[in-house]
Amino acid sequence: MAGDTRDDNSPQRSTPSSTSGDERSESLPYQGKVYEIFNAAPGAPPENANVLPGGAANTAGGRPKDAGIIDALKTVKLEEFMEVHKKPCVRDSFLTGILSAFGMGSFRAVLGAPIPKACNWAVGTFCLASFMMHEFCQRRRALEQATMKRATEIIDRKKLEKARKAEEARSARRKAREEAEMLKEAEQGKDKNSWKYR
Repeated sequence: MAGDTRDDNSPQRSTPSSTSGDERSESLPYQGKVYEIFNAAPGAPPENANVLPGGAANTAGGRPKDAGIIDALKTVKLEEFMEVHKKPCVRDSFLTGILSAFGMGSFRAVLGAPIPKACNWAVGTFCLASFMMHEFCQRRRALEQATMKRATEIIDRKKLEKARKAEEARSARRKAREEAEMLKEAEQGKDKNSWKYR
């Protein structure tokens, strides 16, 4: 058992004297800065606490490794190109671009422009028409989503209003029923108190 502090037979604690560093490190458990205990190499600076695990976000002012073209190309998958037509607005924009390119290239060729020049016009028209159609489709979808959001809000509001009116009608019917029952009970009580019975 642990000795009592009032007991004279308990061993006396000695205060550490100013001795060499090796003797002092054995007597005191924590020397220096606390974070040095957790580092693998003694005396090495600690890792930055603001770096996310395995991440690139460093809010303490350090510079994360910049992503290069190779890193960007590693994120691109072949399946994404095989399913590009399934994304919204892409199919319509490609069809519009193809038709516009065919029309402009044919028009320039009929007017007598050289074939390479007509092809350049066709490619430029394809890019411009596809881009414009994609942007138009995206705006139209955003407008449609905003309209649907407003419509659902109106429907929800009307549902709540209808439920509130139904609850008010139920409470009014319940109140009328209770009043009718109270009147009936009052009449029955009046009849019992009267001298003549019917």
